[in-house]
Amino acid sequence: MVDDDDDDFELPVLPVLDKGPPPECPMCGESMGFIDGGWCCVDCNGELLGPETG
Repeated sequence: MVDDDDDDFELPVLPVLDKGPPPECPMCGESMGFIDGGWCCVDCNGELLGPETG
């Protein structure tokens, strides 16, 4: 049985985060990127970014 009340809601408006200028990577010195809510160096981490896939 499906409850029709599950469709009667609204999501809150999320605030815009002011993350400022990117910091430098402590390993290579290049500018880091904002990935999945945090600073990360794409050059140093390569393909190991993102959620676990199994």
